[in-house]
Amino acid sequence: MRRKDREITDSKQMEAILRGAKCLRLGLVDNGLAYIVPMSFGMATEGGALCLYFHSAPEGRKIELIEAAGIASFEADTDIRTIEAEEACEFSSSYQSVMGYGKIEILRSEDEKRRALQVLMEHYTDKAAWEFPDKSVGRVVAIKLTVEAMTGKASPAKDAE
Repeated sequence: MRRKDREITDSKQMEAILRGAKCLRLGLVDNGLAYIVPMSFGMATEGGALCLYFHSAPEGRKIELIEAAGIASFEADTDIRTIEAEEACEFSSSYQSVMGYGKIEILRSEDEKRRALQVLMEHYTDKAAWEFPDKSVGRVVAIKLTVEAMTGKASPAKDAE
């Protein structure tokens, strides 16, 4: 990372940034081109590894790309703010972000889907016990990304003078 003064190396701090994020961008590769999808997500630690969970329709371009590659990148950010200045080139921004990659897979079993949906709902509501109608669970697939590496970066807000 070029700006070592902004690097976040503490995994707990990176996880806190992810917990505060409302959208995660999932990066896939489609014939040599980036295919980026904004996703709702949840996260859980399993067997010492951070896992990100998503839900989706059971078919489509995203599902095809996941099945073909088995690996994906991600990015999430929080606390984005423009810091104004008198001169155009002096404008800046403050933010916190996390990006990384890992193995990604489609989960199709009812138990796996229910687990993923619980993790997703807990991320957005802080409530851990949800019931999911069989009909709803039957219409979706769950996606699991097991994080292999991630980095974090933050630019703190500077008080404008």
